[in-house]
Amino acid sequence: MKVQNYLTILIAGTVLLGCGGEAQEAETQEELVKTVNITTKTVAPSTFASYVRVVGNVETSNDIMISAEVNGRVIDYRVEEGAQVKKGQTIVKIDDSKLKQEKARLEAMTSQTKEQYERLKKVYEEDGIGSELDYLNAKYAYEQSNSALESIKIDLENTSIKAPFNGEVEAIMVEEGEMVSPGMQVIRLIGSDAYKIVAGVPARYSDAVQIGDKVDVWFDTQVRDTLNSAINYVGGSINPQNRTFRIETRLPKNKTYKVDMIANMKLKTVEQSNVLVISEEFVYSKDNRYVVYVLSENEEGKAVANEREVKLGLSYQTNVIIEEGLAEGDKLITLGSAFLDDGMRVTVKDDKKLAAN
Repeated sequence: MKVQNYLTILIAGTVLLGCGGEAQEAETQEELVKTVNITTKTVAPSTFASYVRVVGNVETSNDIMISAEVNGRVIDYRVEEGAQVKKGQTIVKIDDSKLKQEKARLEAMTSQTKEQYERLKKVYEEDGIGSELDYLNAKYAYEQSNSALESIKIDLENTSIKAPFNGEVEAIMVEEGEMVSPGMQVIRLIGSDAYKIVAGVPARYSDAVQIGDKVDVWFDTQVRDTLNSAINYVGGSINPQNRTFRIETRLPKNKTYKVDMIANMKLKTVEQSNVLVISEEFVYSKDNRYVVYVLSENEEGKAVANEREVKLGLSYQTNVIIEEGLAEGDKLITLGSAFLDDGMRVTVKDDKKLAAN
């Protein structure tokens, strides 16, 4: 009886030992399944925008070389280089002494010819004395001398070179005492009221850039916040040399701007709302197609990676629109996605909503 009981206990122990080994082996195999730690972001619609950066120059609507209009010697500079001047202010004075003498001579001649003309006109028209030819010659002599007198008056006015607009004297081209003649450059004057940035935009963006579009402006040479401006001019033709079209944007009145400064401009070329946008770093090229990985479950309810083929849309920098393959609410696998294959087990370490770009 004791021997029989002993055998029963031994057999039972052997059976239990065998069942425990199978369970332990299964648990060991479960632990050996490869898993990848990941983070996810929930896909949500956002707004996609792309931009183009161009480089422009600071210009002013008024940047001219003022030239002399009469012969004469420069006798006085009323301002110095760098001076701010107002419209109509005299900048340079040219010697007018000879012109004044000529004016006096022409005034006397004009008075004389006028008197002669009026006398001959009276006797010819009222008394019928004299010839028509004498009357007409007197008339023409008076008109010529009077015209010469008016011309001298204009020349006298032009001996005072005045600012045609508000601006800054950038450069003085001749010194006091030098002779000038009509057409000779005397002063460079830069307007101070209308600074602008002029740039060329590649022709492929001709349909994307319009008057009124917002533009960000900043300068590499100055430490300042980015300026927010708007395009106020878009050229109607393409430059055949560099295949760009001209745009302009106004600058606020600020004395720190200098003509020919280099300016950076950032223009928005595309904007699409309510689209799915993700980072390109989570898109992979595989067998001539593009795929991403989203969080899913296998038949056992375990977390796995699901490989999705996607169709890409427009991209800018690291962002790309997903046109097909993803849906709102999908949990896109981000960190750890580079180590995944379809159906691979994963362990979620974090879960966030995909931020709008």
